[in-house]
Amino acid sequence: MASNKEVAKQVVEKVGGAGNVNNAWHCVTRLRFNLNDKNKVQVEEIRNINGVMGAQFSGDQFQVIIGNHVTDVFEEVESLVGGSTNNGGGQKSGEKQGPVSLVMDFISGIFTPILPALAGAGLLKGFLALFVTVGWLSNESDTYAILNAIGDSVFYFLPFFLAVSTAKKMRTNEYLALTVAGTFMYPTLINAYNALQAGEAQKDAFDFLGLGIINIPVIGYAQSVIPIILSIVLLKYVFDFVKKYIHSSISLMFSPMISFLIVIPISLWLVGPLGTNIGNLVADAFAWLFDFSGIIAGALLAGFMPLIIMTGMHYAFTPLVVQSISNFGYDNVVMPMMFLSNIAQGGAALAVFVLSKNKQMKQLGLSSGISAVIGITEPAMYGVNMKLKKPLILAMISSGILGGVAGYFGFKAFQIGGIIGVFSIPIFADPNGDAFNIILAIILFALALILPFILVLIFRFKDVPAEEAAVEATEGEAKQEEEKEDTKARANEPLGKEVMVKSPLSGKIVPLAEVSDPTFSQEIMGKGIAIEPDENRVVSPIAGKVTVFPDSKHAIGIEGDNGEEVLIHIGIDTVSLKGEHFTDFIKVGDRIEVGQKLVEFDREAIREKDIETVTMII
Repeated sequence: MASNKEVAKQVVEKVGGAGNVNNAWHCVTRLRFNLNDKNKVQVEEIRNINGVMGAQFSGDQFQVIIGNHVTDVFEEVESLVGGSTNNGGGQKSGEKQGPVSLVMDFISGIFTPILPALAGAGLLKGFLALFVTVGWLSNESDTYAILNAIGDSVFYFLPFFLAVSTAKKMRTNEYLALTVAGTFMYPTLINAYNALQAGEAQKDAFDFLGLGIINIPVIGYAQSVIPIILSIVLLKYVFDFVKKYIHSSISLMFSPMISFLIVIPISLWLVGPLGTNIGNLVADAFAWLFDFSGIIAGALLAGFMPLIIMTGMHYAFTPLVVQSISNFGYDNVVMPMMFLSNIAQGGAALAVFVLSKNKQMKQLGLSSGISAVIGITEPAMYGVNMKLKKPLILAMISSGILGGVAGYFGFKAFQIGGIIGVFSIPIFADPNGDAFNIILAIILFALALILPFILVLIFRFKDVPAEEAAVEATEGEAKQEEEKEDTKARANEPLGKEVMVKSPLSGKIVPLAEVSDPTFSQEIMGKGIAIEPDENRVVSPIAGKVTVFPDSKHAIGIEGDNGEEVLIHIGIDTVSLKGEHFTDFIKVGDRIEVGQKLVEFDREAIREKDIETVTMII
């Protein structure tokens, strides 16, 4: 296993270097990047880094799946990219993001920094409810009062937390944002709302100007989500606009004051009520869906949850969870279904541990299965279940079935949990002391673990051969050493015997006859194949010596140890580029080994000049 520093160094290098990183942050298992030029990312090479479980673009956000020690790796990434990091995520500059990608990136950037506070407070509230249910603690005791205050604080004052994270995301002043949140939570407004709810209020709105024009409705913003986020977005643009027209000598005082006088009344009058209605509408829609057909809704959401997690879209559900708990006192949509999905992934991975004959896969099945049961599923999904395919499908089927059962019985989470797994079971304890839901949680936990485990034992899977796993588990030097030994073993073969020629690059195979250059398609240069590359590098397909390497760097001739000759020709008419967009790592006469990097090229830049990048191996 590579060190965290080495993993971080390789990742930063292969995403295009620190200069290509606009923002970097992390969640529970992934490094997340906003990049200036995504074409510089070497996705396949990142996936092959020892210590990386997977890499993918989710919209315009690039994600590198690390696993449980992502925080340690991120610390090293942060030291490498310096000021371009932002724990709250960030916006890209230059390239325009699509609307869906923009929304997902925005939401994850706001909620990722505050998840530890939400998770810790939610779990504490869950344990309190559990202790009351089993009779270990009285909800009338002073101990309960203090612990409940700790657990409630994050949720009651959620607008303050969201104000800070949204301000960081929008790159505006956090203290101005806290002033907006402070107005939302000011006792005058809170007391008016409480009196209205108790039927003791004399009015349901404040006449801001005394003219009956701006009537600010009395609304409770404790635990609210959307109103404060929209208000800070408004603050960002108003404050930036005002600063342009205020002289610098008085801007420190007057720019904030004018911004407050514009943003806060508008937020209380229009933005806050609008955000409240939107949040209520979304929460009500999902509640209606589960009321209408909890079985179908639960089955679909729990069954497809792994796919949602793979894309990182599960963070978009966070506002829904908060809004639902604020409105109804529980969440019966996201956390219950994520709970079942996570445990099912663990059950499937543990079955792989039992069945696999491959030492590496067996160890990975055990460690990632335990990790998934705790609530961190990426190691099991990417490293085991997705790789073997059938365990992933059987886990999804299992969680889908149990999701339907959960929907039928109205399974609920009463608190927010950060990492949803075995240790989050207390969040399913009903604060009212009803034991049904927590008993259901324990039963569903057991079934979610056992059902996929049994299904994988029954239906089996195609195991990974020991040789394949060994190669995949030891990238870099170990892989090259193995191939060196393999080459040496063939070195004494006489000419004319078969020799193994590795592929010099990955991509789609193209029959040589379909290549547009007749020199190759008519096999004038010799027999071979062509590959339309999906990566930007060429490695040596055999061990031997470089015999041909022109200044244009577009072609490499190699004489192998057994006398075989291989020509690699990158693109059609690429000689006209005179070496532009090519980077060389060899020279004529060099001794090279199988898998050694020979040339890097920018295939997108080459294609933009209407030059084909199909590569011939002759």
